[in-house]
Amino acid sequence: MVAAANLISWAALSVFMDFDEREEAAILEKAVRDFMQRFPPEYWRRVDSERRFPEEFWRAAGQQGLLGITIPEEYGGAGMGMVEASLAMMAVAGCGGGLPAGDLLMRTMVFGGLVLSRFGSKKVREEYVPRLARGEIICSFAHTEPRAGVNTFDIETRAERRDGGYVVNGQKIWITLAHMADIIVAVVRTTPREKAASRTAGLSLMVIDAKQQGVKTSRIPGMALRPLPSNVLYLEDVWVPEENVLGEVDRGWEYLTQLLNAERISTASISIGVGDYALQKAVEHASTRVVFGRPIGSNQSIQFPLAEAKMELELARLMTRKAAWLFDAGRECAFEANMAAFTAGRAAYKAADRAIQTLGGMGFAEEYDVERMFRDSRLFRTAPVPEEMVLNYVATRVLRLPRSF
Repeated sequence: MVAAANLISWAALSVFMDFDEREEAAILEKAVRDFMQRFPPEYWRRVDSERRFPEEFWRAAGQQGLLGITIPEEYGGAGMGMVEASLAMMAVAGCGGGLPAGDLLMRTMVFGGLVLSRFGSKKVREEYVPRLARGEIICSFAHTEPRAGVNTFDIETRAERRDGGYVVNGQKIWITLAHMADIIVAVVRTTPREKAASRTAGLSLMVIDAKQQGVKTSRIPGMALRPLPSNVLYLEDVWVPEENVLGEVDRGWEYLTQLLNAERISTASISIGVGDYALQKAVEHASTRVVFGRPIGSNQSIQFPLAEAKMELELARLMTRKAAWLFDAGRECAFEANMAAFTAGRAAYKAADRAIQTLGGMGFAEEYDVERMFRDSRLFRTAPVPEEMVLNYVATRVLRLPRSF
């Protein structure tokens, strides 16, 4: 698939723009779906039940080139953009991999490959990016803190300048795979808030070697994304060499906004895949389950909610495509990315909910998968950004209404 990158990239971009079903774009999706046949729904059902990291998928995805979609060719990747990454994440989620499969792609393609390739020093790019593309190392992203929550400007994790680098101290929470990570992209404060030049100044992004002694984790067992646990992350006198600063010191907010836009496009893509899968399961059941002498899908009380779910998923897909295209074109896409994440999260949750209702009692059985999709689809309505904060953003930044907080 990596070898086909140049053939696919611009054609895939075109299909997102003019909606013509181009053959080259279909090749990318087919390649991903063919790959996912090696990891059918029962595989994901098992790792979910066992709360086990999907090691086999992770290794195979690296060998196949899936993890390197957004990584430049000079570092062993495909040199594609968020358009293609979005297609891949939708496909792995939509084949039954759900959130875990999509999130693992996002973790490398966005938090690792895209960010390190764009903002990393030559040393960082050469040391980490090729290994990310091959699936040899795991990258985690540390943003949220216990007190600050989603308010980036209240981040307290502090990086103090020392000879040749920084010493980092602080605590993060809800950090996915921090306990397994080889590197962590962390948001830290390099200038105290009271001394920063502006509200957005004084923050930096750094790559932390997660295997050093001062990095400690405590797992948080949860309802969703069970194969990829979240953690409390403790950073105690952690050493970060100055070449591991991403971009310029104190200008991390500028880089973080790009990362967050790509993250929202990613979660939207994964949500759509989850919704597609749940809806497919519901339609199959409604078409074959016979009650009172006819398929239950012939009843409008079954048909109409599924039809609504389909339309809402398609609307979310369109906005996700637009946001991905804008991102790759280097244009402002915060509104579109937030809207995509918001609408896709809701559409996926509705599709999963209606799938359970359609399957009835069987919807609660693990073997039918929709209960897993229901649990996982709820996550992206709360994280990485709550729906309420998306609405705040649209109200104050797009509609220019007075701030409510």
